[in-house]
Amino acid sequence: MKVTLKAVLVMLLALALALLGGWIWGARGHWRAEDALARAAVGLHLATARGSMLAARVNLFEVNFGDASRSLENAKANLVTAAESFDAVGLKDEAAAARDVASRVDDARQLAGRLDQTANTRIAEALLLLPKMP
Repeated sequence: MKVTLKAVLVMLLALALALLGGWIWGARGHWRAEDALARAAVGLHLATARGSMLAARVNLFEVNFGDASRSLENAKANLVTAAESFDAVGLKDEAAAARDVASRVDDARQLAGRLDQTANTRIAEALLLLPKMP
């Protein structure tokens, strides 16, 4: 059995195409997994921010302005991170909404720092504007 140069080249081309196809097939699933992971991280940051904002409201009801301020600082940090993550996955409207809520949370934190109970109203407004995961 005689193997010609043409047959060897055809086999090498077929092997190269098979390897390329396998790499693309594997990478496609990898990209979807990365996107799902990024979306889950955004959801975690939003949930943590919501929890911190609710904890701040409880602290304000208990007239514990120091803990309320710390909770609001934590909420703001999570909202900023969520906005950056929204930007990374191309959700510009949600990123803008998260930044708006972060700004309102910062306003509420400043009110809590001045021992002003209207911080509770600002937090309630911010909770209503908190973006949802698409």
